[in-house]
Amino acid sequence: MIKYSGNYRKGKAIGLPYQGSKKKISRKIVEIVKENFGENYKVYDLLGGGGAIACEFLLQGFNVVYNEKNKSVYEMFKRSLTLTNEDIRKLIISRDEFLRIRDKEVKTVEDNLKLLINSFGNNCRTYLYGKDKADIKYNLAIEILEKEGTWTNYKQTETYKKAIETFKLKEKEQKEQLLRVQSLERLQQLGQLQQLETFNKSYKDFSHLENTIIYLDPPYENTTGYHGETFEHKEFYNWAYEMSKKNIVLISSYEISDDRFECIYTFDKARSTMQSGINNKENKTERLFMVKKD
Repeated sequence: MIKYSGNYRKGKAIGLPYQGSKKKISRKIVEIVKENFGENYKVYDLLGGGGAIACEFLLQGFNVVYNEKNKSVYEMFKRSLTLTNEDIRKLIISRDEFLRIRDKEVKTVEDNLKLLINSFGNNCRTYLYGKDKADIKYNLAIEILEKEGTWTNYKQTETYKKAIETFKLKEKEQKEQLLRVQSLERLQQLGQLQQLETFNKSYKDFSHLENTIIYLDPPYENTTGYHGETFEHKEFYNWAYEMSKKNIVLISSYEISDDRFECIYTFDKARSTMQSGINNKENKTERLFMVKKD
């Protein structure tokens, strides 16, 4: 029986602001592992995405391997581990630059990071702010950095307060500005995790593993995946089932149709950013699964 005391590390979760990210529950997942399986296993995050799980395990002293097959996501995550403050400042772009980069046929790693950071819902397609306020908010972000030199407590600065009064930004619009700041702060924190071991492979390339913890965060069933790529869930479940014979295998999802797996914990207040293709509201709750015990 899985136990969980309700404790978890205080402080913000770390990771790219990536669709499907497990930042909301990463600290709880690590605590569940610690309370039920101890802290001596090497952890393999084999569908790593934005890296929230791998980063959290690393922060809490685990030996961790991050793997992500999608080359673009992998390269963004790797680049994030080496960003300086000046690099991060350059990621803030205007609406016009966003549209220009979005329409480029060939994009650099920095291009993809700019699209991720400056897009609505981090979808890399739509600029974060509406056209009528886009220039105002972009200039405000630049001004805060130039005058204050940091994002820390930026809402308490005279620069921000004056802008709110001048442009009469509504409460909702003020919160939108915060979304970008939080994303940049997370990228800055990633720079402290350069010792993380990383790979750009298929999860199946790790079929040799034994006596490890394997954490898996596949695309949700009945969705197109995070990048419109197809994902063979049946093949994946067969692989995870076999790997569980010699490893501790944990899978995050709303639901798993394969009856060889069972839910071991439900994160009642956690809702994912990827909801397309799932109609049952009850199934939109994040859950943790393992192979059923005999």
